[in-house]
Amino acid sequence: MIYTRSMVYIFSKGKQVAVHIRSFKQGGYTTQKGHLCSQHQHYRDRSPQYYLRQAEKKSEVLHRLISLIFTQNRYPEQLYKTCDGLFGLQRKTGPDRFDKACQMAIDHQNYTYTFLKNVLENKMTDGQTELPDKPLPKHNNLRGKDYYQKQLQLNFNNQ
Repeated sequence: MIYTRSMVYIFSKGKQVAVHIRSFKQGGYTTQKGHLCSQHQHYRDRSPQYYLRQAEKKSEVLHRLISLIFTQNRYPEQLYKTCDGLFGLQRKTGPDRFDKACQMAIDHQNYTYTFLKNVLENKMTDGQTELPDKPLPKHNNLRGKDYYQKQLQLNFNNQ
């Protein structure tokens, strides 16, 4: 390889095989769109506007969730991956269930793929979002509210 101020020249067996614009961004990379296959070219065209347009076609709640995702302070590629995951979940899930899961993510301010996936897998959209209270088993070491009420009264009487 030969580096100049603006270009990188790549050689194989003494012959030049590629020339690329040099990036000074640490950990950065450059890609020429023409070198990519059509699927990867599509990947490069992604933007927040692209995802918002796609979400708007699917549902209002998904559109709201995607717009909140892009308010997060994360790398764009991470946000795009989250959106891709959400669209994948949306394809596999019924529209009502998926919209309820999106609304739960908005309500809990948890705009991640994992949260939505867990909500859907655990069927948390089926109406019951909280576990019912189970009565505690009877045991000598368990003290109920009566015990603490008596303790509170004893403390007040001693003052």
